Amino acid sequence: MTEILALGEALIEFLRLPDPVDGRPAYRQGFGGDTSNAIIAAARQGADTGYISAVGGDPFGEELLALWAREGVDTATVLTRPQDPTGVYFVQPHASGRSFSYARRGSAASLYGPDDLPLEAIRKARILHVSALSQAISPTMRAAVTRACEVAREAGGLVSFDTNLRLNLWTLEEAREAIFGLLPLADIVLPSDDEAEMLLGTSDEAAILDRFAAFGAAHVILKRGARGPMMRTGGEDTAFDVPDVKAVDATGAGDSFAGAWLAYYLETGDARIAADRAVKVAAGTVSGYGAVDPIPYRTGIL
Repeated sequence: MTEILALGEALIEFLRLPDPVDGRPAYRQGFGGDTSNAIIAAARQGADTGYISAVGGDPFGEELLALWAREGVDTATVLTRPQDPTGVYFVQPHASGRSFSYARRGSAASLYGPDDLPLEAIRKARILHVSALSQAISPTMRAAVTRACEVAREAGGLVSFDTNLRLNLWTLEEAREAIFGLLPLADIVLPSDDEAEMLLGTSDEAAILDRFAAFGAAHVILKRGARGPMMRTGGEDTAFDVPDVKAVDATGAGDSFAGAWLAYYLETGDARIAADRAVKVAAGTVSGYGAVDPIPYRTGIL
């Protein structure tokens, strides 16, 4: 049985390298997509994982399927649409952030809808992980995310929701409506501090935790970058320190934290142990370039 399923869009990543070649920008191909990054992080920590999505019938789609196969992520619930492309994005990394440019309009995953959902697989999973970025891809994917969360909750599973906010994909008003509409279905909420401030209009961390917890989540984990996460669970707030690392690229750090937290929470049943280990995974992720390559394996964390 797949313990953790993630739903969303995976993309081919073109990472701009720090040094030009012959005076021109140089890029390295990799892989990205927030929920895909998260499920790979969970798999590298030893969790039984699967992915729900669609890829194009092109070489990029084949590369993503091969990636998940190498990582031990079950692809039985990934559709291939021969007539549609696989999405692509370009990233300019910085030690404290990154900027993105997307080429994903009309991608196979953006056409995914509620009728495509593997309902029985969702019912059997212990955790379903989704994100606001999944919601933002298209109205059909947004509807699929909502339906998947409803099915998971009805079956007694947990729903994990990362409020990953990309305002180049939709307006803040649209994002608020969709995110606030889904929050009552979430057991685990993973906002970042900058996203939370935009969504809620406050930078007060206690107020942010209050607001998200009020929707009913048992665990709210506020990701704060280099300052380390703040977690509210069982009515108590706990801050976690970040290991001392040289950060070169923040791409995917929050995603790897989310996936690692889910893996270790299922394993230990202890949210604080899970957070302590997930912080180490995120710190390892920012120590290298790209969203997937630098994610640490379990052996480097325990």
